[in-house]
Amino acid sequence: MTGRLDFHSLETFQKEEIERLRDLLPASFRALIKVVPHSGGEGLLVSRRQAPWQPQGIIAIDFRRWQGIPQPHRDLLFLREVGWLSHRNWLQPGFYQSLALIGGIATVVEISLQHPFSALLAGGITALSVRQIWQNLNRESAPFEADEFALRRAQFRGYSRQEAARHLADALEQTLKLDPTDILTALRLQRLRTIARNLSPGSS
Repeated sequence: MTGRLDFHSLETFQKEEIERLRDLLPASFRALIKVVPHSGGEGLLVSRRQAPWQPQGIIAIDFRRWQGIPQPHRDLLFLREVGWLSHRNWLQPGFYQSLALIGGIATVVEISLQHPFSALLAGGITALSVRQIWQNLNRESAPFEADEFALRRAQFRGYSRQEAARHLADALEQTLKLDPTDILTALRLQRLRTIARNLSPGSS
């Protein structure tokens, strides 16, 4: 009987939390982000796309563990994951995305016209553009940009920038305890602690 009650309680929390998290999203993101439950060894919170070229993203949450985290930490961790997904969108408008599209179309046209040299040139431009997009998506600054997205969005939900930075830092600190050798997380944590102390030039 207790097990049934626990399951019902978790299910209720899960439904209410998904609605609450969706409310944290900017209106333009609500059709692009799907929040789903998961359980198992994947981690507390996992984001992915069904395919790199699709704008829709999925954020899967282990709600059994999630409910034990303070709400401000949950808010910032979720928003940070949204920011991470938004910065890893192959189709977001940009110079290299446009160049890859034009190059791809030109390659098809030149092949159909049986112009091998022109097709090779257009294909080369497309390949270089795709490579640059990949490098941009995986640049070292991407995790910091995702953190910044979370801080900015949290301010629309009533947090000050310093409060948001403190809550995200507290949540990240638990992650760092699991893997003390994670240098990138340590650097992100240091930056967030600086913002929380109101010492960052961008903290106003």
